[in-house]
Amino acid sequence: MKKGWVVSGLLALSVCLPVAAATLALTPEMDVLVVDGKKVAGSPLKGANQLTLAAGQHQLLFRVTKVLRSGARDQYLYHSSPQIAAFEAPAQGALRVALPRLENDGDGKRFDATPDYQIVDENKQPLPVRRDTLQIPGLSLGADLEKAMAEYNGADQAASVAALRSMAPVMGSPALPGAVGNISQASVTVQGENVSEQMLQYWFQQADSATRARFLNWADKHPTH
Repeated sequence: MKKGWVVSGLLALSVCLPVAAATLALTPEMDVLVVDGKKVAGSPLKGANQLTLAAGQHQLLFRVTKVLRSGARDQYLYHSSPQIAAFEAPAQGALRVALPRLENDGDGKRFDATPDYQIVDENKQPLPVRRDTLQIPGLSLGADLEKAMAEYNGADQAASVAALRSMAPVMGSPALPGAVGNISQASVTVQGENVSEQMLQYWFQQADSATRARFLNWADKHPTH
């Protein structure tokens, strides 16, 4: 069964699908951090693979995380800069995020310089997307991403959405379910044959204490023998 998020307005989650809605398929390499001004709740694993969006303006903050080759044998865990995408969702239809080739360190450097991802419709036609990079030195898991995005939207930037400029977080406001990680651009080198183990260790370290406890409880109930 596919996991998905429902975004029925700029803030609220809907308990049922809106009558007029489009779906946006995400790629496995995407870590979605903020959707329409709302931070995504922490998890050491990847999150939903599809968003259901009401017709109208939407904004995503995400980054791309993938193991890339470096040289003949080495690999490293690549993190893109945090990307902002603002676009209009149609009343209905199947959309998807299309990433460029990301296989080696050269591809990663090109993506950092020119993040040429697209949002395409079911006919493979690209939608108009306003793109930008969130430039906040030292931005990390503990950062107030909702506040950062509200300030970004209030500064009339390339991918700002005017309706989201005053959406400062309210104490106790719920976050969207899904995956989030430390959005520092530092790379983690992974070598040898246990790349999966090192990636798991990395994501565990990025999670908050409550998420770590849930993961350990899950692991205890799913022994490998």
